[in-house]
Amino acid sequence: MAATWIKNNRRPTIFALVLGLAAAGTTLADSGGAGIPVGPYFGQQPPGLVAEIFAPDLISRNGRYEFAVSFAPGGERLLFTVQTAEGKVQLLHSRVIDGSWTRPEPVELSGGARRDEMEAFFSRDGKHVYFAPYDEGLDVRIWQVDVVGDEFVNPVPLTGPIATAPAFFPTSTTSGALYYANIAERKPYRARAGADGSWQVEPLGLEFGLHTFVAPDESFVLIDARADDGRGKGDIYVAFATEDGGWTKPVNLGDGVNSEYSESCPSMSDDGRVIFFSRYDEPDEVAQIYWVDSGVIETARQRHLIEETVHDSIAWALTKDRARLESIIAHDDDYFSFHPEGLDGVHGYSQFERGFEFWMDPRFEATRTDVRQFRCHLSGSGEVAWFSAILDDCYIWDGAPGCWKDTRWTGVLEKRDGNWRIMQMHFSFASDRDEGAADQAEEKD
Repeated sequence: MAATWIKNNRRPTIFALVLGLAAAGTTLADSGGAGIPVGPYFGQQPPGLVAEIFAPDLISRNGRYEFAVSFAPGGERLLFTVQTAEGKVQLLHSRVIDGSWTRPEPVELSGGARRDEMEAFFSRDGKHVYFAPYDEGLDVRIWQVDVVGDEFVNPVPLTGPIATAPAFFPTSTTSGALYYANIAERKPYRARAGADGSWQVEPLGLEFGLHTFVAPDESFVLIDARADDGRGKGDIYVAFATEDGGWTKPVNLGDGVNSEYSESCPSMSDDGRVIFFSRYDEPDEVAQIYWVDSGVIETARQRHLIEETVHDSIAWALTKDRARLESIIAHDDDYFSFHPEGLDGVHGYSQFERGFEFWMDPRFEATRTDVRQFRCHLSGSGEVAWFSAILDDCYIWDGAPGCWKDTRWTGVLEKRDGNWRIMQMHFSFASDRDEGAADQAEEKD
């Protein structure tokens, strides 16, 4: 069994993968679309922020594996991958003719040069399709075929470093870069074509992830992975580009997308309105295609900003970046926080501000901040958020070490002028907390 581990550990034997050679083009055959609803997305009503099955009985059919959805620019052509009852993995194609969708039919982009083909994605300009054909084994490689009118022509394997390792799931950017999964390393990569047509590659440097869908402007990527904060056997995440050319920590897209089952192979419509993905929720963990409003990405972005804000409200002390903390805490008379040391708490920003006399004192040195088990919930308006976490906040005062270890931490934030401000916080220790053990653990740190 060659590739049970490749597709998020949910692909049958038939997904054995091998590289092939180029072949002639394929002409698309018209087929009747009787009974198929008319309109965008096969006449389906776009989903909200909770995922729904996409085009049931037409695209998503019970008992059949379906994954890797790609709509062409303009939204009037569709490619997706299925596994037939006979075990063949193939691409299905549909398009709009005279205002109506054709019934999805098999199409061979390699012209039959390879036994199976999968994960075909239109380029951003619609002039090419990148896909992954194979015969046997794990020698799958990425190919390109040109789109000329009603035909897919001139299929060729990509050359250069991109061809040195098994690879699949190629999605593209407006600039022509390809993002794909390097199977041998189980990591997402980026490739760019040189003047000689050779594709040079580099790892993305994401914390985790495999199947990767990139935004046209490379501002974010959708990935699938199994991670500590997962809901089930595999979830969909988003990571955002940073100013230094890197990526944020991937953010789980939440309960509207992820479930107790495995979710994988994320992609988006050409207009960016919806996300498509596979969920393995049928008997024997067969996958169906789901879709969800892409607003879940902005929700995830806000959750990332909230987590960053909450983290920095403690971690600022590591560098004594006073301006950062001042930008986080609400400058309100009714700001409030409870601390473990006393019952009175801190009332108002003016009282909070007095703490800088201690924090900025040269005798005070923050030594370690660890925020874990972070959770947050946004209000329906998206303007208020509640969070909880476990905190280690360790320091040295006048040569003596101290630490709030395993501290329970909750709070409320409000969004003002596009920035999150902390309105109140509550720190506490569990009643069964062993302070002696905590101190010893800190000394070991």
